[in-house]
Amino acid sequence: MILAEIDGWEVVINGLNFLIPAGIVFGTTYYLVNKLVSEQRNIRLLELKKEQMHELTPTKLQAYERLTLFLDRISPDNLVVRLSKSGQSATQLRYELIQTILGEYNHNISQQIYVSNSTWRIIQAVKDQVIDTIENCYTTCKTSDSGPELGKKILTHTIAHNPQSIQTAIELLKKEIDIAL
Repeated sequence: MILAEIDGWEVVINGLNFLIPAGIVFGTTYYLVNKLVSEQRNIRLLELKKEQMHELTPTKLQAYERLTLFLDRISPDNLVVRLSKSGQSATQLRYELIQTILGEYNHNISQQIYVSNSTWRIIQAVKDQVIDTIENCYTTCKTSDSGPELGKKILTHTIAHNPQSIQTAIELLKKEIDIAL
């Protein structure tokens, strides 16, 4: 008898009176929990990046320092002063200069993972330019020329043709590290 008095629309309306508030509560709860989880994930990612940066920064700084030292050590004026000896032939000095450059380069080759590709290419170009300068000056030597005479030709050529290439590369390293930090 009671069931007969309940209309079908009344059942639907009573159901909706229950389901609509429940849906609103569920939707709001879902939205807030999802937002909270998302914010927690973002906070955790920032913490991980900060921790990773804290660990990587000293290594990256060391790489820039080593590459700056590399460029300084392969500059013709430093190389010639360091390796030129009296009684040394031009051939011996040429060999020592190139071996020193290649040894320094091979010692620092792993630093390329810490610098941009363009910076690494510039470092390689500077190295190749210094070797080319040595080779070009050596080809102008007579067989009787001494090491100090070759050294003088290298320094004269460097001053006349490309005195700033190493300094320019060092400036690029400084700019890149400013950006990286």
